[in-house]
Amino acid sequence: MSILRAWLGELREDRRARWFAVATAVAIGLAVAQIHWYGFVLGGALVGLVSKDTKRALLAGLAFGILAWVVFAGVLASNGALLKYVEMGQVLGVSAAIPVVAAGLGSLVRGVV
Repeated sequence: MSILRAWLGELREDRRARWFAVATAVAIGLAVAQIHWYGFVLGGALVGLVSKDTKRALLAGLAFGILAWVVFAGVLASNGALLKYVEMGQVLGVSAAIPVVAAGLGSLVRGVV
């Protein structure tokens, strides 16, 4: 476990490596979220792990969740279904909240590691 902590510590200190790791984490999280909603938690956890502190990890996790929802809305817009989706009321609210909350919870892993 100490090897992992040492590696994460070095990664968090190097700005360029950290941004690359965040971009990779976002790509992995979005790819897994296309298959299963656990991808939101995984993406939030991955962006949280490479963040400097817990506050930034939570913000990064929430940002990942918002990005995941925007990507979903973009897919709907490209298929011409965005207006019907917006008219669905509670479905819109729940489907917007799930990725944000799940990614935010996943990002709290930074407080443990």
